[in-house]
Amino acid sequence: MQKVAVIGRGKTGSQVIESLGERCALVLGKEELSVDIFSEVEGIIVFVPGPAVKTLIPSLLKTGLPVVWGSTGFEWPEDLQDSLAQHHTTWIHGQNFSMGMQVMRKALISISDSLAHLSRTGQHHEEQMDVRITDIHHTSKLDAPSGTAIKWQEWLDKPYPIDSKRVGDVNGIHELLVETAGERMTFRHEAKSRVIFAEGAIWALDHLKQLKQPGLYTFEHLFDTITTHAI
Repeated sequence: MQKVAVIGRGKTGSQVIESLGERCALVLGKEELSVDIFSEVEGIIVFVPGPAVKTLIPSLLKTGLPVVWGSTGFEWPEDLQDSLAQHHTTWIHGQNFSMGMQVMRKALISISDSLAHLSRTGQHHEEQMDVRITDIHHTSKLDAPSGTAIKWQEWLDKPYPIDSKRVGDVNGIHELLVETAGERMTFRHEAKSRVIFAEGAIWALDHLKQLKQPGLYTFEHLFDTITTHAI
């Protein structure tokens, strides 16, 4: 049974700890990291605020361990791929570890193609369509728009406007609204529990060994690799 270290004791990090159960061998917060403390673990899951990521990267590279990152609101160093290759290790980064969101991703790509077709055929000219994304999260989420909402823009292949709201203890709601003069279409994903993010991150750590080359990969890439092979 693979022993795992968890860095981050926030809302999702705490759920990862709970979901791992006896597999969780080490829990860390803001304390300074040393390579030695990871000697008893075989993988690491990180859910910390985006500004903290930069300080963690050097230490986690030195461990040579696989790492799953759930942090958002930051940018990776430009030389990270080279560094991961030198350390012969694989990292996974996800803006959203919900398996259902991966189903949504494929649907949004299809929706993007359909909207483009409608515009080309004159059914709904682009200037006649109001297309927007809404993301709603808990009030302690630091980044806005959410990483997932930005991903929705990417999957839709257009920088549609994003309306970000921070309300109570909402786990995460994302909605696409397409409105024309004659109709309104909505496409919505709601996270009922943070368990889905924790279980998705654990799934990613358990399966990333199937990526044969070291480097940084997205959760989407891993999901597609595993599901394609399963078929």
